[in-house]
Order: sequence, then C-alpha cells, then structure tokens
Amino acid sequence: MFIPAFHISLCLMTINFSKMTNTPPDPQTDTAIIADMHIHSTASDGEYSPTQIANMLHKNKIEVAALADHDTFGGFNKFKEVYNGIAIPGVELSVEYNKVGLHLLAYGFDHQNKAFCERLEYFQKVRYKRIEMICERLCELGKPLTIDEVKKNYPAETTLGRPHIARAMIAKAYIKSFNQAFQKYIGDGKPAYVAKARLDFDEALELIKASGGISILAHPGLFLPEITFDVMKMLPVNGFEAYHPNHTSSFSRVLIDHCLKHDLPYTGGSDFHDLRKNKTNVIGKWGLRRNEWEYVKAYLNDNCFYQV
Repeated sequence: MFIPAFHISLCLMTINFSKMTNTPPDPQTDTAIIADMHIHSTASDGEYSPTQIANMLHKNKIEVAALADHDTFGGFNKFKEVYNGIAIPGVELSVEYNKVGLHLLAYGFDHQNKAFCERLEYFQKVRYKRIEMICERLCELGKPLTIDEVKKNYPAETTLGRPHIARAMIAKAYIKSFNQAFQKYIGDGKPAYVAKARLDFDEALELIKASGGISILAHPGLFLPEITFDVMKMLPVNGFEAYHPNHTSSFSRVLIDHCLKHDLPYTGGSDFHDLRKNKTNVIGKWGLRRNEWEYVKAYLNDNCFYQV
C-alpha cells in the first residue's frame, strides 16, 4: 500500500473559543434544525462519550448526527448502536494545503476501509508523540505533567490533543481556564507548543474518495485570511460547512449560495466539544433544517458508500 509521508505544518493557527457567536445563524425559516453534522466525543478531544452525545441529541430532538472526531472514527460503532436517529460516518482530518493548515470533514465513507483505518492509526501514534513532547516542554517550564495524567479518565482509544492537556493543567491548578492554557503555554507559538503533523491535502482527498466518502471543508471562516475565499472556491472538495458557531449569518449565506450555484452539498454543525463556554450546551443549535438535510441526504446517497 502506498503511504505518502506526513507533512509537518509550521503555520500558526490560534485556537480562540471566545470568537463563538452568541446565537446561531437564523435564515428566517419556519423549520427547526434536525441535523447536527459536527460533534466531537471522547474518541478525540470531546468531553462526553458517544453514548452521552446520543442522549443529548435525543433530548434536543436531533434526528440526524455525525460524530466528526479528529482523525478517528473510533466512536462511530458505539454511537450508531445507541443513537435512535440517523448516524452518519464522519471524521475531521487535519490537513496541509500550500503550507496552510486546514480541516477536512469526511462523510459517508466505509468506516472499515483498511487503508483509511491504517493511515489514521499511524496518525494517532504521531499525535501521541506530540503530546509527550508538549508534556516535556511543560516540565521544563516548571509545570510537570505526565502522559498518564493527560490520559486520565479517557478511553484508551482516545486520540489525544491539546484540549486534553488543557484539562489536565486545570486539574493540577496550573491555570484557571481552558483558554489560559492556550494563551500562555500550549497555543501556537507559545513556550510549550509543538507543531502538529498533518495529512497532505491531496492524500486526504484520495483516502476519503477511495473509502466511498465525500469531502467538506470544515468551518471555512476560521481560515480567513490565511487562505482567501477565492482560493477556497477552487479547492477540489465536494462542498463546504456553512453553519458553524464561528460563522456569521452573512458568511453562512455566502457559502450556501456558492454551493447551490454549483450543485455542491453544504453541511452544518455545532462543533460541540464540551460545556466550556458559560456551561451552555450548543449541541443541535447549529446545523441543517429538514429541507437542507434532504438536499444533503440525496447527495450522500448518490455519491457515498454509506447509504442513508
């Protein structure tokens, strides 16, 4: 099997959760959101298990959902088992395009595809090594933290990331808030920062296509102005994530209009990780209305391995 080398992204892309909008986009429709296609669980950097996520979705009457954990679909089987709605295979891949770090959402693929599974398993090992290196730098800064402390209370198969380090630092009283960990220690360019390994953009597209899935550029608004919208429109992805907590209503409309003009699918979701921001549960507050979901559903069924 041909496995291209990973690219190490040196671009700076600060995580800033305070940018989330107070209210989701309102396209003045009389239908409720029924599909949340961007949710994170304990399989990656979410705080809640796939079972807990399913219960939240039940409570919010969300009929369609996708776990889009970072670089893993390890939580899909359990989620599909307990969720009483339509569970779509999903994953969020960290990729590099022309030295810019982007995120790609994949949907509808065969989650048992051998090449895809093996590539992500290798990628998880690379991520694990990165977390070890960050812990070493924190120790040098007088904030000792072990990999076991970072993994504590998470399933063994969890794909570790910087949010796990932030939570461990809070538990050890090194910092008072989640954002403080990024702003002072582990954010891009900070003293304990270690660059993330990313899949090559073209390789990611090939993995998605070969496994029967479609590619969606995740939260495009977060990558402006590192990459212009004119460049985004030329990317060989299947579509764009239109609804997202970091998108304004006007930018969501721009994305939707572009997709409809070119017969491309657009998706949306809460990008839910935890209850960090004012203890508000945003799950199901961003996403697709019924007519929008039917549009995406038809595209999935025409183009994907996984049939809804």
